[in-house]
Amino acid sequence: MPELALTMPKMSMTMEEGVMVAWLKQPGDPVKNGEPIAEVTTDKVDMEVESPYDGVLARIVAEPDDVIPVGEPIAYITSDSDDLLGGLFDAPAAPGAGEPVADAVPEEAAPGATATSAAPSTGASDWPAAVPAARTLAGERGVDLAAVQGTGPWGAITVGDVEASSSQPAAAFATASPQPIVAPAPAAPPAGGSAPVPAATPAPAPSTSRPKAPSDPAATRRRRTRMAVAKVMDQSALVPQFTAYVDLDLTRLDAVRRTDLGGASWTAILMRMQAQALAESAPVNQTWTDDGPVANPHVGIALAVDGPSGLIAPVFVDAHRTPLAELKASIAETVEQTRAGTLSADRLQGGTTVLSNLGGFGIERFNALITPPHSSALSTGSIAQRLLVAADGSFGPRLQCTVGLTLDHRVADGADAARVLQRMRELAANPALLA
Repeated sequence: MPELALTMPKMSMTMEEGVMVAWLKQPGDPVKNGEPIAEVTTDKVDMEVESPYDGVLARIVAEPDDVIPVGEPIAYITSDSDDLLGGLFDAPAAPGAGEPVADAVPEEAAPGATATSAAPSTGASDWPAAVPAARTLAGERGVDLAAVQGTGPWGAITVGDVEASSSQPAAAFATASPQPIVAPAPAAPPAGGSAPVPAATPAPAPSTSRPKAPSDPAATRRRRTRMAVAKVMDQSALVPQFTAYVDLDLTRLDAVRRTDLGGASWTAILMRMQAQALAESAPVNQTWTDDGPVANPHVGIALAVDGPSGLIAPVFVDAHRTPLAELKASIAETVEQTRAGTLSADRLQGGTTVLSNLGGFGIERFNALITPPHSSALSTGSIAQRLLVAADGSFGPRLQCTVGLTLDHRVADGADAARVLQRMRELAANPALLA
């Protein structure tokens, strides 16, 4: 059976490379199409790599802690399946690269060649589309791929098509990889001689050694997370940004939070308020590009979560359209998945703004930095009772929280940020607007 490559998959639009974390299968183990066989980490999330074929894991070429570019092989699987994508439109191999020298002779020099076959090729598009294993088999059996009718996707020629066009038994094609050549032993010496007959050297057996285990997988994840954060912060330093602060009075919200608002968490309420205020502010809910500000069709709030290996920010789309009870459950489930390392990579896409909460650590206020492509970031401090003096001179306790809105000054101005914060104050004072 041919060996088919298992490559590092592209799991997000920004992914350029991945880091091997662990192998779930070892060389010699059978694998099925869709079965997880390895774990990789990228974009601060651990992901499982599934086998695209039924077959046997033949060999591993990437070990834990190795950094592998997207599309590069990490292992090879022996399988009867046709690799319908790998090398599909590659040009024919150059003379001397595994083909007989006679194949390099121009077709017009061959007797009986037609005018069409004698015409020089005008590019790689003239080469029949065929899977690599089919090309190898055609070369071994002398089959002209131009005369074979492909039955694969988009007319690609498969191994079965070549076998159907050849009189040689299909069993003759055992593997797509070159086989070692064993020289014949010399003739036996006369009866009286004593010279030994050298035995043929057997081909070395494929290595089945288990890949080395990483010394500290947790340290690898933390290192990769810090590298990802550093890359984003380098971009953040180029953004002209400012922060405006306001104190939210949550007293009225707290009075109905467990009744009219269905016991919603403060995180869900603040996210709902942020999403609704941004949905009503087109200038702030934009993204800066090389062509200027571009409006976003949705509000995507990236919630900063303190995971085991560092900061991870899953995205919640249009939270202002989600009932508070449902939003509370979604946040709890997503945070659990994030900290368990089971969050899907697509949950990191689509963010337009950030929500960062350090109130649980007793922090009253802080400045959240913008992480492109986000154009804003909301920081929320601790929620606590504060003594306030009313306009009539009386004073008393009020439940308050200080929030700060950091804004990319290229997409909007200070007044735009002030209007967003003012809208959040109105929502806090009128809980019915959030129900």
